[in-house]
Amino acid sequence: MAISVKENLIVGFSDFWSRKVRSIITVIGIVLGTMSIIVVLSLVNGVNAQTMKWMIERGGLSKISVYRNWEYRHSNYVKDYFTWKELKLIRSLIPEAKYFNPQQRHWVRHSKDDKDYSTRIYGVLPDYSKIEEWDVQEGRFISNFDIDQSNDVIVIGTTVKEELFGNKNAIGAVITVNNRRLKVIGIMAYRYMKSNGAFGNENSFSYLNRQTFVPLTTMIKKGSGTDKTQSFTLKAQDAASAPELREKLNNIILNLRRGLPVFRVESAKEEAEEMAENSKMFQIIFYIISVISLLVGAIVIANIMLATIQERTREIGIRLTVGARRRDIFVQFLVQTILVTTIGGILGIIVGLSILDIVSKFLEMELVAGISMIFVALLVSAGVGLVSGIIPAIMASKLDPVEALRYE
Repeated sequence: MAISVKENLIVGFSDFWSRKVRSIITVIGIVLGTMSIIVVLSLVNGVNAQTMKWMIERGGLSKISVYRNWEYRHSNYVKDYFTWKELKLIRSLIPEAKYFNPQQRHWVRHSKDDKDYSTRIYGVLPDYSKIEEWDVQEGRFISNFDIDQSNDVIVIGTTVKEELFGNKNAIGAVITVNNRRLKVIGIMAYRYMKSNGAFGNENSFSYLNRQTFVPLTTMIKKGSGTDKTQSFTLKAQDAASAPELREKLNNIILNLRRGLPVFRVESAKEEAEEMAENSKMFQIIFYIISVISLLVGAIVIANIMLATIQERTREIGIRLTVGARRRDIFVQFLVQTILVTTIGGILGIIVGLSILDIVSKFLEMELVAGISMIFVALLVSAGVGLVSGIIPAIMASKLDPVEALRYE
């Protein structure tokens, strides 16, 4: 007499309910393992989402950055900076670049009447705001006219404005920077991005609001006194063309520096792709660790099922005697094992998703759950039931009916 899947499920639930303590202990182990998969992968997704959002907000995936390679011990015969002439040459060799911005930066004191505020000042070109996709909220940004005339003008961040002017109007006012009077022509828009715990404070972009900007030519001629520049950024026409442009730019710079890696050239798109690959690798490693931990639970489940078989040996003998096939007995015990682990997996997913907000507040990080991780967690828990139930199910199906009936 064949046993239907429906009947196997009914028997499985009945057996589960009749052995509450044993079943609950088994389920708890699966719940904890599945819950850990949900929480940790949500944490990984949250960090990745935050990093990607940070990259998009800082200019997008078409942005390319060039800066000093501090891992390379440079030779005295090779310059670790670019001159203004070299920068113009580089710009002429990459006409496909949409925007281009070399920059110098220094830590200086900004003064207005009796108020002082020390922060970084950047010498930039007009393309800076376009590369960073950062506009002014009042006034205007540095123009080509300011670059040509080396004008004594400055654009300030919102924090600098608050520190030096409070609620007063800053546009048109004059502040002193290293004994040079500069006219405020613009105030940058306030930048904010909620920070994950890994970023250290509430606003990941708080440092941007503390920056000020002057024409690069003004800094070179009236500030630093040198055209030595160690970094610049540019923007490709789109993200798809960024890797090719990065490769071309890297070759140009290597040719200018005798083939020595004095500078690093990095594409935001390639960084994002590398981050995605690293994330996948981390997820795979965590899946393996989770599966191993759940397999330990599978061994416990297998032992419990073997004990169950001993308790139900006589019942198995009766079923075989009245016409049940051996494969029906096999399916019966396998279904029961998978049923227990699947229940544990479902509860683990529910518990894991329900505590994400608590974990997020505790770690001060955004956790992002995905549909894929839910399916993976459910499949892993069902897989554990399959692995742990096969051997006991085979043993149950191979019992001799006569010996089983004699068993007490």
